[in-house]
Amino acid sequence: MLLDNFYTLLSSEASDSFTRTIQIELNPEHAIYQGHFPEHPVVPGVCMLQIIKECIETFRQQKLQYAQMSSCKFLSAINPLETPHLSIALTLKDTEEDKLQLQAEGTVENECFIKLKAVLIPKA
Repeated sequence: MLLDNFYTLLSSEASDSFTRTIQIELNPEHAIYQGHFPEHPVVPGVCMLQIIKECIETFRQQKLQYAQMSSCKFLSAINPLETPHLSIALTLKDTEEDKLQLQAEGTVENECFIKLKAVLIPKA
């Protein structure tokens, strides 16, 4: 789990029963940036996917795993030294098959850095 070490969940606001916006703060001192990349840190894409999943698990109080990603676009690199505060809008819909459809869009300084469409399922 990356929460409270790699990043901190600052807030989570529901705008309706399907949509929630989370605010996170990255920890630019985290050891992962020593290898990704020294003197020019960039948040690894896999870490962004993990952050999104962990935040959903936190407010749903349920362990989840990605079952499918129909679309995942990383539109810009995030340097935690320059932009440690991120906003991610999450749209979640439960399906009849006990699956959770997810659409996520992350922004920093009014610029989109990730767009994701995925399906999550409860972790066995």
